Amino acid sequence: MKALPRQNVTDRQRYEGEFFTPLPFAEKALEYIEAQLGKNYLQTGQYRLWDMAAGTGNLERSLPAGTLPHCYLSTLYQDDALTLQEQFPDAAQTFRYDYLNDDPALMPPLLAADLHNPKRHWLVLLNPPYATAQNAAVKGKAKTGVAETKIRRQMHAAGLGEVSRELYTQFLYRIQNDFQNRTAVLGLFAPLKYLISRNYQRFREQIFPCRFLSGFIFSSAVFSGTSAANHFPVSFILWNLQQRQPLESQTIVLDVYNESAEKIGTKQLRWANRSQLLNGWIKRPRAAILFPPFSSAITVKEGNTDTRNRIAEGFLASLMCPGNELQNQQKTAFLSGPQVSAGAFSVTAENFEQAMTVFAARKIPQNNWLNHVDQLMQPNQELPKEFIGDCTLWSLFDNKNQTAALKDVLYRGKVYQVRNHFFPFPVDKIRQWHVADAAIAATLQTAENTFVADWLAEQSLSVEASAVLSAAETLYRHFYGHLPELPLSKYKIETWDAGWRQISLALPECQTHRFIKEFADLHRCRDALKRKILPQLVRFGIAADGTY
Repeated sequence: MKALPRQNVTDRQRYEGEFFTPLPFAEKALEYIEAQLGKNYLQTGQYRLWDMAAGTGNLERSLPAGTLPHCYLSTLYQDDALTLQEQFPDAAQTFRYDYLNDDPALMPPLLAADLHNPKRHWLVLLNPPYATAQNAAVKGKAKTGVAETKIRRQMHAAGLGEVSRELYTQFLYRIQNDFQNRTAVLGLFAPLKYLISRNYQRFREQIFPCRFLSGFIFSSAVFSGTSAANHFPVSFILWNLQQRQPLESQTIVLDVYNESAEKIGTKQLRWANRSQLLNGWIKRPRAAILFPPFSSAITVKEGNTDTRNRIAEGFLASLMCPGNELQNQQKTAFLSGPQVSAGAFSVTAENFEQAMTVFAARKIPQNNWLNHVDQLMQPNQELPKEFIGDCTLWSLFDNKNQTAALKDVLYRGKVYQVRNHFFPFPVDKIRQWHVADAAIAATLQTAENTFVADWLAEQSLSVEASAVLSAAETLYRHFYGHLPELPLSKYKIETWDAGWRQISLALPECQTHRFIKEFADLHRCRDALKRKILPQLVRFGIAADGTY
């Protein structure tokens, strides 16, 4: 593993994902261990403890002094090893050892002897680094070498793919080999990805089918130096390494603690078999027709090295939805052309209802540290038409519905007319309104209903969904009635079928009226609809219960 110079401690921690365990949570872990193994499990001499990512020994500082002679504390850095010797003089065995690269022959003789003693029971206790090797630069520094270890090469050769890029899964891989067929309990601090991410399914099945004992979960916010904008759940779980049991067959319920180490609830983990993920629910049609790619509602973008500039036959919009976890919530949007990079697909008449449901499912739950990596799952039953209608109406007036109407778009030597297929009202209704701009009114003369307008006309909408549509109609009427007072060119509004994003940005800039009440009414109706949809997402198995 590539290491930064020791004097750059903070840089090194960020680079290698090395954050020392806060003492309240280290002490909480020891409480859970004692509840499983008994209060005097180390004093008897039957157990040995090995923390092979000990750092400066935070996990062991609260151990009774009489237990320390049965402890092995190793760390990657020599100066950390010296700190361990100062913290635990003449007690624990402390030494420098690179667990992901060094051979067993480099272990201290006492440790090697204990590992070969069949009468020894083991507690493996550690908070390994969470760094992931990646190609992209992070604040100017790519983590391309952080996980290049001997263990990673072994995992890669075993066909474990990108899982091998995680340092903590490398620890788990070697731990499983070192403690195979031994009586051993693992107490592990780690993110939840190894348990619920779809990319870790093979790792769970082949490398880590261990029996759950107990555990808890807390926010990464308690670690100093973590990003305040991207907190995620960290778990401490006790595993029986000797008893093999598929994780998917177990019920794993973790206690939830706040940043003050106070219990605030429980969370049951949901297993994410990749065949059941929500992103695999939609049929993604083949995209072969050249069309201008979009990076936002009205921005056509060229020059990307990975430009996705193809749409499918019958294209209505593209749905950007990379990933399947709630942490990708902000990477969810409708656009009126293909998105400029990976993670989007063409919405057509055949998958429209699924697309609207997926959009609502990804956007409605409130993303927080506890559900940050929760997986969204396919419905457990056929969805009622009313529920689909509710999801559609809520989604049409979300700011991430960035479908738009654009005139005369030049792309690669050809001129395109970009239609807004998500315009919600029929043309005959618009013709009855006052359209205050003659040029835009003229575009209504040959206009035809959009797909969404026709779809809505065939639905029996709920009271809540109808209220949303009615509140939106009020705003649209004001939009057409105040066209001369709006910055039409700024938002490229030239035709009757302007997109919701174009309208919602232009109206607040009206010269005579900001329409604060009208927007508030629409938000109120959408919030009521959201409150109706959210528990149904749980009932239909799409979202997890108890995390919102």
